[in-house]
Amino acid sequence: MKVLIASDITLTRDGDRVLVSSKMSTILRRYAAAFGSLILHCRVARASGEAHKNEDLTDIVEEVIPISSLTDTLLHRNEGRLKAAISACDLVICRCPSLSAYRAGDLARKMGKPYMTESMGDPWDAYWNHGLKGKAIAVHMYRKMRSVVGRADYAVYVTTEFLQKRYPCGNPSIAASNVLLKRHDPAALEARLEKLKSFDPARITLMTTAAVDIWYKGHIFVIQAIPKLNDLGIRVRYLIVGEGRPDDLQNAARQAGVSDQVVFTGRLPLEEVFARLDEADLYLQPSLQEGLPRSVIEAMSRGCACIGARTAGIPELLPPEMVVKRKSADDIVEKIRAWVDLPPERKALLARRNWQEAGQYTAEILDARRNAYFQKIRKDLGK
Repeated sequence: MKVLIASDITLTRDGDRVLVSSKMSTILRRYAAAFGSLILHCRVARASGEAHKNEDLTDIVEEVIPISSLTDTLLHRNEGRLKAAISACDLVICRCPSLSAYRAGDLARKMGKPYMTESMGDPWDAYWNHGLKGKAIAVHMYRKMRSVVGRADYAVYVTTEFLQKRYPCGNPSIAASNVLLKRHDPAALEARLEKLKSFDPARITLMTTAAVDIWYKGHIFVIQAIPKLNDLGIRVRYLIVGEGRPDDLQNAARQAGVSDQVVFTGRLPLEEVFARLDEADLYLQPSLQEGLPRSVIEAMSRGCACIGARTAGIPELLPPEMVVKRKSADDIVEKIRAWVDLPPERKALLARRNWQEAGQYTAEILDARRNAYFQKIRKDLGK
């Protein structure tokens, strides 16, 4: 088989080589293993000094069709090559939300070519919080995703319920997150249960893993909660793990008078992230935009108590009492205070619950579900 994948990812061309990030390499090799050679319709960047860190996919990528400018995409210019590629393919895969994915889906339908959507996030949440211009874009992206996903022959969702309800597909679909838990260790749960035995309610460590220069990740609401927690006699240390320039968050911490309580670690290797999670009492994901956050599942796999905003797939992962209102420092304070006041046995029960729930996101479980669906697609296509 031959498939075309339309996405807003960025790959690097280094001569004849096609280079992508390790995370994207895993996803694209999964598709190649299931269906065959790939044609990619995506952004293309020139090789830089960082290119050597990316993975080479030249062996599975037959052709790259660069995304044209935004104006050309919106006006449907320069589509001859894309149409020719779709015509030559057995299946089109549209990774949504993305203008290029929407266009590829529309063309596939008009040309009578089967297509599959992979719904990874909610464009409404992504754009609605960006002023009037963002709201206009949100409406367009929402409508296009409803249309393209709704008419798809096949659909994969990273959530269990949220994206399915907002962007329903008229044909059978599956839930299969791109989050793959590399390690689900029973020893992590046992260590967590021991840690809870010596829990000090007057001194707690909070943690969030997310890029520090992306405002919609919501770190600011946790920082705003810290002085209020201090007033309640709960002394907080807040670990912020993630790449990017932390200037805005550092300023927010200074203005709140809690600079000494906020620790920016920068980006860390996964093993060090796990070590920090084992150190934390509570993990927080106060995001305004998500799909199904890997960082929450990783925290749950360490038996860590987690609090998350009512955004996208986050409430699917957590019990209702651990879900907070969006943009609400006060609700974060209340949920943390309530967790601190829980009896030890209830804290232990939540730790076990989180650890067990994270086990549903191991590669073995998700790969089996996804592979069965891909085999159905091949059978439907006579391949």
